[in-house]
Amino acid sequence: MHPFTRSSLTRPLPWLVAAPLLLAAQFTLAGAGDIAFRANTAYPEGVAWSARQATFLVGSIRHGTIARVSPHGRYTPFIRDAALISSTGLFLDARRNTLWVANGDVGGSVRSSAATQGKLAAVAAYDATTGERKAYHRLDPLVPGAHFANDLTLDAAGNVYVTDSFSPVIYRIDSAGKASVFVQDPRFTGEGFNLNGIVYHPDGYLLVNKHNSGELFRISLSEPPEITAVQLPEALKGADGMVWRAPGRLTLVQNGEANRAVELVSSDGWKSARIQGTRKSSHPFPTAAAVAGREVYILNARLDSLLSPDAPKVSDFVLQKY
Repeated sequence: MHPFTRSSLTRPLPWLVAAPLLLAAQFTLAGAGDIAFRANTAYPEGVAWSARQATFLVGSIRHGTIARVSPHGRYTPFIRDAALISSTGLFLDARRNTLWVANGDVGGSVRSSAATQGKLAAVAAYDATTGERKAYHRLDPLVPGAHFANDLTLDAAGNVYVTDSFSPVIYRIDSAGKASVFVQDPRFTGEGFNLNGIVYHPDGYLLVNKHNSGELFRISLSEPPEITAVQLPEALKGADGMVWRAPGRLTLVQNGEANRAVELVSSDGWKSARIQGTRKSSHPFPTAAAVAGREVYILNARLDSLLSPDAPKVSDFVLQKY
């Protein structure tokens, strides 16, 4: 997501740092191979690719809607669920034809309220073909304090893992639908946004990043989980969504001052990683990435303009080919 303090949740809209707005002139329009689309102030934060339907699925911080975006840039609303305040991380379980959606509220939604802003952490599951809701799980009652469900992933057994950017926890929803706290740790605390992007490695562990510090954690699925910091050549501050290209090759999206996608590679089981390449985003605040065929696309969410009260709101977004 984006860097602002938890105290800003008391304002009508969160305030962003001014730096991204000053950098706006450095960004360009969609380039060759990019997918530009128009969606009325949707501000999509999460993205997934459906090979079965040959379409991208995107969420909306502003409206909560889940929509399809064709490879030609046609935006079509797909799921409208009144329970979705801001749809953030998306994960498509192709095997079970289920779309998992993280649901929170940072104050930028038309549905934001005092009851949910900075307090909501929930996950919904939908039939990926029809959009029918299969399940809805409230997670915030499990832990006291502030909450924001940000991203999620699934392991090989169908268990769902969800990050909370305002509480130092990762939740788990098991394959039977039981929700619990998977792990809680003081290393996950800090100012503003903490835990953010999460992926499951086929060797049986999680990789989770921390937005404000730029750390990357390797977390085992054992009881209790073992947490180790991945050794990085630099702090990846503004870390957000992540997606696998291969088990030893990870694309990580950074926003804030970085505004880029980073290609991380590891040859030691993600005890350490090195940066193999980077690409600047075409607009400020990229938030997520999806693999479509052999290509990786970076979602340029442009959240700086949504959550800066004086900035003009936009309706043009880009899935940028890495």
